[in-house]
Amino acid sequence: MENMLILAAWDLAFFKAVFLCALALGLIIFIHELGHFLVAKACGVRCDKFYIGFDFFGLKLLHFKYGETEYGIGVFPLGGYVKMLGQEDNPGETRERIAKAKEAQEKLAKYREALQNGQLPGEIPGEILEDGSRESLTEEEIADAEKRILAEIEEAEKLVNDPRSYQAKTVPQRLAIIVAGVTMNVILAFLAAVAAFMFGTFKVPCEIGHVHPGQAAWEAGLQPGDRILQIGENEITYFEEIQKNVALGNLGEGLYIKYQRNGEIPEAVKASPKKYALAPMLGASASVVPVLGASPVIPASPTFLTDRELKKGDILAGVNGREIRSNLEAQKALYAVTGENMTLKFLRPSAEAQEKRFAELKKLKVDDEAQRTLIEEEYRKGAEAFEVVVEPMKARHLGIVLTMGPIQCIREGESSLEGAGRAGLKPGDQITGFEVTVDGKAQMVRELDPVKLPFMVQQEAKLRAEAGVPTLNFAVLKKESGSEEVVPVEFSLDVFSADQYFFGSGEVLPEIGLTYEILPKVASVMPGSEAEKNGVKPGFVMGSMKLKFEEPKNVESSEKDKKTAEFFDGKQPTHIFRDGVCSWPMVYHGMILLWPKFSSSVEVVFNDPETGTSKTVDLPIQEYEDTCVYHLDLNFEARRIFIQESFGSAVVSGAKETGNALTMVYQMLGKLFSGQVSVKGLGGPVLIAQAAYSSAKEGLAPLLMFICLISANLAVLNLLPIPVLDGGHVVFLLWEGITGKEPNENLVIILSYMGLLLFLGLTIFVLGLDLGFIPRF
Repeated sequence: MENMLILAAWDLAFFKAVFLCALALGLIIFIHELGHFLVAKACGVRCDKFYIGFDFFGLKLLHFKYGETEYGIGVFPLGGYVKMLGQEDNPGETRERIAKAKEAQEKLAKYREALQNGQLPGEIPGEILEDGSRESLTEEEIADAEKRILAEIEEAEKLVNDPRSYQAKTVPQRLAIIVAGVTMNVILAFLAAVAAFMFGTFKVPCEIGHVHPGQAAWEAGLQPGDRILQIGENEITYFEEIQKNVALGNLGEGLYIKYQRNGEIPEAVKASPKKYALAPMLGASASVVPVLGASPVIPASPTFLTDRELKKGDILAGVNGREIRSNLEAQKALYAVTGENMTLKFLRPSAEAQEKRFAELKKLKVDDEAQRTLIEEEYRKGAEAFEVVVEPMKARHLGIVLTMGPIQCIREGESSLEGAGRAGLKPGDQITGFEVTVDGKAQMVRELDPVKLPFMVQQEAKLRAEAGVPTLNFAVLKKESGSEEVVPVEFSLDVFSADQYFFGSGEVLPEIGLTYEILPKVASVMPGSEAEKNGVKPGFVMGSMKLKFEEPKNVESSEKDKKTAEFFDGKQPTHIFRDGVCSWPMVYHGMILLWPKFSSSVEVVFNDPETGTSKTVDLPIQEYEDTCVYHLDLNFEARRIFIQESFGSAVVSGAKETGNALTMVYQMLGKLFSGQVSVKGLGGPVLIAQAAYSSAKEGLAPLLMFICLISANLAVLNLLPIPVLDGGHVVFLLWEGITGKEPNENLVIILSYMGLLLFLGLTIFVLGLDLGFIPRF
């Protein structure tokens, strides 16, 4: 019974979200067409149809007639239309119809005259008839043709001369009708934003939660807890503004970033975002608090497989006796115990305490940090305390060792976290060896496994810190001189690591502040591995890969395996790796470490440069016995601020939000043409529907914000000077208004077909992206 109630509740929530999603998208289209309709009516134009969606081939969901207008919903939900008397996409099309009909009328008159004079007029032109050319006509057929042609002329002339025809209206009136749709979309965007701010909406403050290794924020020396105040010339209030300003920023000379750390005097750095995948990225994610979110733990991870189930609202309060109060403290504490059994202390407040905390946090202002601290401290009081022991996560491999690449990025700054830069290491230098302590003696390891190196460095740093030695020794082949040097590098153990890798990320050594590349070229093959048995050899290059998972068939599988398999039941996600698109660290940390190792394998396509052939091999995921890896498998709650404003303030904020949405489209189009932003980042109807559904699930205010964004986007895109769009009609009308005559008919026809082809081509392209037929990466 309980399961049935849960299912019913889920279904109700699902259908509610779907209904709101459809309502929002329908409202945006309805308002646009309503604008055309109302202004057309106000100008005295007869409107024959008002449809949401298109009724191609007469297919419609419902329709009814009220007065002179047929209202309905078409089965093709790609827009809508208002059919006005005399409106044609080609302004000269109606006059062309009149001319052709009169020409046919003249030919028919000559034919009748020839017959009356006893002459043989020859073949009757097909345009006179409805059933093709013929040699002769009866008197009755001639009369029918005359009636039909006369009706065609009268109907076409009515479209031009009827005072209620669209074409009979003045240029200003027709302009008003055309731009009314986008005007209504702008009004809708504004009203939706105002309503969202009045209802109250959550915003994420512009504080960094994680920095991604090798990305611009990490390279510039930013760290978790830093508050971004300004990017370029634009002040930043909320985190959502960061990516927009980075993607649309002027990256030629680096991006000016002003930030504040620990409430101190603001500082500035210059970051250099690189374009990975779809758009330039800063490489930072939003701030979180050490309270578990809706999906508390990453599936198949060590913490997921413990005996105690973690729940939303649980507080991470300690790691191996080290107290945790913030996200940064959690990152540092968890990284410090890599390779050890972790005793995680959690607090579980009551349901009433969770509701009270949520209500109190909704009252917070953006900068009210002191009050937030008081609320979080109150939330801890009276909570149930419990501990979870988590085994270390072993590093994994596929039976091959990949090639150590050059240094990718050096972290800038003067703190203890930037030792590599102070030691003179630079991007392009090659680490060729690392000195470790074996039985109290220093030993330079030359054959480095790039996956094992981070753990080696961390463990050696701990040994040297205990011995009071402040440096680590690396053998480095310098790019500039071409010579190898042993370089002592200062290190720090007070480091953070978010373990979030994205496009272009290198592997990180956080103790010294550098990242290096891992090349998809096989350096060596492990003896006895499946890779060796399948003929994989050093020098092979990994071209692509995908992960595969099957449920364990062994009935004696452990409870942990069964628990994991239960979660992955029916889920078959894959991740494609392609050299030059995805970095190996991104694939390794983002997927291989997250995937259950039992019954899992990786299908790898290797290319042999010597023979020019390729080989596809299934390689099992295996664990290193002597190497562990840091992995943050807890999903913390986003640090959010609830913004609810009075009517006056909401009007100001709504106007700003709408203005930003309108200008962003033009800016984005400019960056698309310059190549700074990839066209593969565009979204079509499917992506828009998915975004609408996600917004609807979050609540009314997020859905209203979505309506604001999409309605503003529709307004701008519809005004682009492309024939078949409103903007194309505006251009033709402006030409007519300035010159006093309609544009050349042939030119209009050519431009209209070009615009139609462009529109259809773009529609097919974005649908291909949405449906996965065209890869985004």
